[in-house]
Amino acid sequence: MKHVGVTRQSAADYTAITTATIDKLRGLFPGIGCQPILAYGSKESFGDSDILIESTQLPPDWIEQVKAAFAPQDLIVNGDVVSFDFRSMQIDLITTPAEEMAFAASYYAFNDLGNLMGRIAHKMGLKYGHDGLWKLLRDNDQVFADILISRDVAKTFALLGYDHARYLQGFDTLEDVFEFAASTPYFHRQIYLLDNRNAASRVRDAKRPSYTAFLSWIADKPELDRYSWSAWDGGKKSVERDAERADWEQRIFSAIFPEARPQYLAAINEHETHKRAKVVWNGAIVGAQTGYQGRELGEFMAACRASFLDAPHDAALSFEQWVLTLAAGDISAHIGAYQNSWR
Repeated sequence: MKHVGVTRQSAADYTAITTATIDKLRGLFPGIGCQPILAYGSKESFGDSDILIESTQLPPDWIEQVKAAFAPQDLIVNGDVVSFDFRSMQIDLITTPAEEMAFAASYYAFNDLGNLMGRIAHKMGLKYGHDGLWKLLRDNDQVFADILISRDVAKTFALLGYDHARYLQGFDTLEDVFEFAASTPYFHRQIYLLDNRNAASRVRDAKRPSYTAFLSWIADKPELDRYSWSAWDGGKKSVERDAERADWEQRIFSAIFPEARPQYLAAINEHETHKRAKVVWNGAIVGAQTGYQGRELGEFMAACRASFLDAPHDAALSFEQWVLTLAAGDISAHIGAYQNSWR
C-alpha cells in the first residue's frame, strides 16, 4: 500500500501503532478475539502489522465500521485479509474462525517458523497450516478427502518433534528461531534446499528473505542432519517415500491421534464405495444404453441419479451404496424407465 504513503516502522512505533489498532478493534467489537502475530524480540523494524481477528461473531457491516473508525486512505479486501493504512503503517487483519485462532497464532508467529516446521510435516505426508494439521488422502495423485487431524498446538508440536514449552518462552533473535526450527529429531537440511522443492514452493520460498537466510544458516552445519528421510526430490512419488508415509499414517491414526481415526476410516470407506459404484454406474455404461454423449449424457446422468433417489430405498444409504445393492439388470431397467420419461 505504498501508494498511500505507508512506510516501514521502528519496533517502538510498530508496538504503539499495533496496540492502538487492537484497542480500537476491541472497542468496536467487544468480546471478539484480537491479537498481534508474535515476532522475535530484537526485530528492529516492521513493514506491516499482522493482526488476527476472530471472524465467527463479526457483524455483517464490520468492514464499514473499520473504515469509519480508522478513516484509512485505502482499504483492500483480499480473501481472508483486510488491509488498510493507519498512522503511516499497513495493517493486515487476518480474519480467522474462533476454533482456529490458537493454531493460527502459533503458525504465523516468528517469521517463517511455521513454514519451516511445515517441511517436517510434509515429509510425514501431512499438511501443517494456519487452520490445523491435516492429512490429504490420495488415490494415486487425486485427493479424495481432507482429514483434520488436530488443532491442538502442543500435541502437533510433539508429533513434529518440537518442544512446545520452549516455544512458549519466545525468541529474541532470528537465529534463535532458526535453532528452534532445526531442533526436531526429524531434521535434515536436504528437505529445505530449493532444488529439492517442487516448482511452486521453490519460486515462493526463494522470494522469502527469512527462508533464504535459514538456508544460509544451515549450509555449514552437517551436525543438524539427524533423520534420514527416504527421498529429497520435491515430493515426487517413489516406493520408498510412499511406504514411509504409509507408516506415518498408520502411527498417527492408530496411536498418536486416535480421535481422528473414525473420520479417517469413514473417508476411506466412502472412497472405496465410490470406486466400486463407478464400475456399475458410469458414463460408458449409461451412454451405451441411451446413446447420449457429452453434455447430454452428463445432464441425463445427473437427472437419473436424482430420480433414483426418489425411488423406494433405504434412506440411510448414499447413492453409491444403493447402486451397489442392485443387480445389473435392475440398473439397466431404471435407466430405461427414466429415459422414457426424461424431457
